[in-house]
Amino acid sequence: MTNELRITSPADILSFIPHILGFAPKESFVFITMRGNTLGATLRVNAPTDTNTAGFARAMANYLALDTVANAAVLAVYTEQPAADGAPRPFNEHIESIIETLDAAGVPLKDAWLVTSEHWKNLLCDDLRCCPVQSLDSITDGHLNAEMIFRGSSYKDAPGTTYAPFNGPADTAEQIEHAGHVLQYSEEINGRVLWNRAIEQGTRITPETAVQLLACFQHPSLRDTLMCNVIEPERTDADGSGYLLLGEGITPDWDRVDRAEEAARELITAAPETYRAPLLTVIGWLYYLKGQSSVAAKHFTAALDDVPGYRLAELMEEVISHGRIAPVAADAATGYKKR
Repeated sequence: MTNELRITSPADILSFIPHILGFAPKESFVFITMRGNTLGATLRVNAPTDTNTAGFARAMANYLALDTVANAAVLAVYTEQPAADGAPRPFNEHIESIIETLDAAGVPLKDAWLVTSEHWKNLLCDDLRCCPVQSLDSITDGHLNAEMIFRGSSYKDAPGTTYAPFNGPADTAEQIEHAGHVLQYSEEINGRVLWNRAIEQGTRITPETAVQLLACFQHPSLRDTLMCNVIEPERTDADGSGYLLLGEGITPDWDRVDRAEEAARELITAAPETYRAPLLTVIGWLYYLKGQSSVAAKHFTAALDDVPGYRLAELMEEVISHGRIAPVAADAATGYKKR
């Protein structure tokens, strides 16, 4: 089987978007750059709520310019908002500004579509004779969506965090605290070895190891080292690792990143409340590196719900709230490729 996907219609592009994002977007603008007849980078942002149409368009153009080989772009607008009185479409002024700004930037908007919970239609054409309203079935029943599912791809309804409530032993918190005491006063527990083993082996983490790793992640300095070890397994401390946190100048082993995420998810299920924040933050950080800020933000929010004021989650939340995209995700040569 070839790894190439044949995209022959707008419905194919619209069926591709939730698969590449990992969730079905809502109240979103989703841009995809074009490299000739090939799809390039994907950018999802929240649908604009302010009236600064020119500022929004410039920001989008700056993001799309990170794909240095793009020569056009397409846009899908997901919304339930009706068009303003007298306007031909929702977000009309924003879209007009986007068209003008992208054209001036040399990355013209090749096509655009409006997607609601009931239908989809061309966003640049108002003549229903040539651009009719289409059923969502043409997206979900299309050949590309079927092929993506056949290849094992799936997506969620929203970029949320779905973790089951803790149902482990009642004394788990006491076990974690005891392991933390052992960690501080002896060398019996080697967090780096345990964490690297959990990532590399990809097997189920034993209850004893889970307790020990959860204790390790409660200590900020060791937590930071373990985060670094996802990208740089041989690193022994987190000194000078700010570039890793921000995703600058790195070329991750994305298979290892995915395995680390799976290990962190398994540890979350083994963690009682108030012990999950470090792992939720780690997963959020990994999604930030992948360029999936919506999913990252949900995890940082969940971490702050688990432990209000959890500082690392606050810092990462601040990074993405300013619209920052991880440099590793912005570069097509180093960005995440979904398996």
